[in-house]
Amino acid sequence: MSVMQTASALTLYTIIIVAVVQDLRSMKISNRLILTGLLLSLAFGFILGGVPRIPHILLNMSFPVIVLYLLYLLGVLGAGDIKLFSIIGGFTNLKTLTGCIVTAFILGAAAGIVKMLYNRNLWFSLFKGQQFVKGLFLGNVCSYRETMAEERNLMHFSPAILAGLLVTMGWEYFC
Repeated sequence: MSVMQTASALTLYTIIIVAVVQDLRSMKISNRLILTGLLLSLAFGFILGGVPRIPHILLNMSFPVIVLYLLYLLGVLGAGDIKLFSIIGGFTNLKTLTGCIVTAFILGAAAGIVKMLYNRNLWFSLFKGQQFVKGLFLGNVCSYRETMAEERNLMHFSPAILAGLLVTMGWEYFC
């Protein structure tokens, strides 16, 4: 790994860690941080691959928005979470990004189950989730956040995104 690739990876990790801290403090991720991450990913991409790499970076940045937008509309995922995946896409490739998304969802689901067990509302939450999905199939499209309005049911997804990134990057490095 070259010095520039190492700097790129460290920059990515730093941006995601700062986003996690912001999310945990205020349940929001600053658009200034998102913009900085996107611009830095373009800059590193240009330095590492030149102009031919820019379309790939833009495609990777767009992929999470296209794939996860419905989850945002349904209130299942926050806009900041999708933007974090876009930053990851800008710094990495489509394979790493996809692995990170899948891993983050698995880890997020596990964390959600642990949180529901801790809050002693697993069965109630599963019932409400089932009602939400059933409503979707019957054409009753509403926000998941409204359905699961209890504050204790909300969770920060950015730590799962960071963990998904670390697991995916570690897997790719060691395998």
